[in-house]
Amino acid sequence: MPDRGQEPARTTTFEATAWIVDLQLADNLVQDIDSFTSVSEKARAARLIRPADRLRFTRGRAALRRILSRQTDIAPQHLDIVPDEAGRPRLAGNNQFDFNCSRTGNFTVVALSRRCRLGVDIERRRDDFPCTQLARSFFSPAENRALERLPAERHTAGFFQAWVSKEACVKAWGMGLSLPLDSFDVEADPRRAPALLARRGATAPLWLHEIEGPAGHAVALASDRPLGRIDVRPVTLADLCGPAGGH
Repeated sequence: MPDRGQEPARTTTFEATAWIVDLQLADNLVQDIDSFTSVSEKARAARLIRPADRLRFTRGRAALRRILSRQTDIAPQHLDIVPDEAGRPRLAGNNQFDFNCSRTGNFTVVALSRRCRLGVDIERRRDDFPCTQLARSFFSPAENRALERLPAERHTAGFFQAWVSKEACVKAWGMGLSLPLDSFDVEADPRRAPALLARRGATAPLWLHEIEGPAGHAVALASDRPLGRIDVRPVTLADLCGPAGGH
């Protein structure tokens, strides 16, 4: 089982790329990003109550489609993104790579690898968030004890590191809500690197990696193999979807 003391083999060639996308869009951007999304994505956006949420969802899907388009040379609007048996998104008829994505507020992260199965999560840290209550409801006893040992000024950072780590693991395993969050332990001390410390049940080993996200955000990437390199690419939606976005 991987833990914080387990180092990837020196000969590993497993790699991943993570795009950190700022979804703010310049008013003068001519490209109509709505044309990138599918009918089902438009319907899903329409069900969101807040206009800001509808806009962010559409922009996040446009960013995902542009990134996948660059990998496949298929126009964004023609990509067939479908759920697998566990509800995890994949490209229909394409087994060349695995991808995963997550969004919070005005940022989305898209992670992709040609040889690994991935899960990724991003969350904005909030000092007014009910960290203690949620941890007691969803985290394992070991994680709660680790959080309780932290100085007060590190508690929020510890909670969000554990939260994104757990979400990334669940997404990499592809088990969704069927997997109780307290059935495995992750590192909750923000002074230490993210790690999967213990797992109970039939879940497979995973490696956790910290990704430097936007200021005030926590990002974690889980992979089913040790990664020798993670290429982190901070970009804007205009970079991806503007007139030069295909270059």
